[in-house]
Amino acid sequence: MQKISRVTQQRRPGRYNIYLDDEFFMAVDEKILIQYNLFKGTELTEAEIAEVTAAEFEQKAYIKGLTIATGRLIAKKQLVLKLKQGDFPNDVIARVIDRLENAGILDDQAYAQAYVASSINAGKLGPKGIARKLKTFGVDSNIIADALADYPDDDQEEHIQKQIEKLFAKYHHQSRMLAQQKVTQKLIQNGFDQQHFQPLIKAYLADFDQDEQQAAEWENLDREAQKLADRYSQYTGWDFTRRFKTALYRRGFDGDLINQWLSKNNK
Repeated sequence: MQKISRVTQQRRPGRYNIYLDDEFFMAVDEKILIQYNLFKGTELTEAEIAEVTAAEFEQKAYIKGLTIATGRLIAKKQLVLKLKQGDFPNDVIARVIDRLENAGILDDQAYAQAYVASSINAGKLGPKGIARKLKTFGVDSNIIADALADYPDDDQEEHIQKQIEKLFAKYHHQSRMLAQQKVTQKLIQNGFDQQHFQPLIKAYLADFDQDEQQAAEWENLDREAQKLADRYSQYTGWDFTRRFKTALYRRGFDGDLINQWLSKNNK
């Protein structure tokens, strides 16, 4: 049995130093101080000392979790990972998470709703992209589905339209076929639904003047062809033609257009 001989308050609010038999024992949170009656004159058995030590360790984890979660939305799994980085064991983390959830501080549903609202406002991710992100944060599939109900089709199509314009501008030096493939891949990567973006891509391309499209395609092919002609200049005949055509096919250019360039440039 050991007796608390002195209790002093630290400069940090809510923290106290506990001394047993005139020797420093440990620093504790105010909650632990009150819960275990850690005041001068209190006697503690070895079992009680072990219990206080364990409770203070858990309270330390709780305060860390509370500090991380307060003032911001964070998913449960994210907080678990942060607490693991603090070397807290799984059983302690589990109890801390329960306490934070019961206090309404940690709420995956509120987090998912806020994340969806923020993503809609940013306009970079479609429903599937948001769902993938939330799954990596450990949010339950049902919670994700409920939150995504707040993503209207009209908003999705507006975001797709803006991305289509930016992406085609980004890939305007490439063949139309390759540019369209890359735009499609990027929209899929961002989690937009093909049923929404395929008609919008088609409509976007249909708005361009055909003569302008053909002129742009020829300009792009000519630029790539000149580079390839220099690259394969050491080859002649069919060996050159095979390599040259294969490279341009891979870049999405039409065979007839490639033949026109070869004929025009006497290759």
